[in-house]
Amino acid sequence: MRQGLRIVRVDQDDEPRVAALHRRCSAAARWHRYHRAMGDPDTYLGPLLSRPHAVHLAVQDSRKRLVAIGHLLPDDGDAEAALLVEDTWQNRGLGTRLLGELGRFAVALGVREVYGLVHPDDARMAAVLHRADVPLHTVPDTGSATTVRARTQDIGLALASSPARRGWWQRGARKHRVSGSSVLSCVPEAGVQRVLRRSLENASPTCGTRTVQDV
Repeated sequence: MRQGLRIVRVDQDDEPRVAALHRRCSAAARWHRYHRAMGDPDTYLGPLLSRPHAVHLAVQDSRKRLVAIGHLLPDDGDAEAALLVEDTWQNRGLGTRLLGELGRFAVALGVREVYGLVHPDDARMAAVLHRADVPLHTVPDTGSATTVRARTQDIGLALASSPARRGWWQRGARKHRVSGSSVLSCVPEAGVQRVLRRSLENASPTCGTRTVQDV
């Protein structure tokens, strides 16, 4: 565990810190996140962070500075996942950990699939996806990006069936609690259902802070 790093849930009240993260990132990092040149982050972060039903998670250092952020953005029954990691903090596993946490929320919220847009030259995101323990389906686009999709059912099965991931899921569920989840209806295996039910039975819609481990 890296001392002082925590995963926190952020929203529009954290816009100044999220904007500061964007300004510290290189143009290439922002391009891979937004797939186009972006201007002043103050002009677009407000609507992003206030989007209804979205989940925004960030990695915060010991000085409460955000060094990475991930978004889960609802989209007609599915959800888009997107990551931005400050250049000096890349290649340290933060993107992998954030994507895993977003997957946890996707399962709990009952979305059908999680998808992301990936540029062919984005080697770091390719490495993150390579470490994902779920089947991925790619859909080449006519533009410069490829859509990568994962079924939330597969994400839930991976979280529940692997001993290491099951422990991680259950520890996190005690702090990341979600109510009104429809996740159990989409997981067919009775044993997996029991694991997920135990993880989500005392749910509330808020998310506090938690220490980043194994990054």
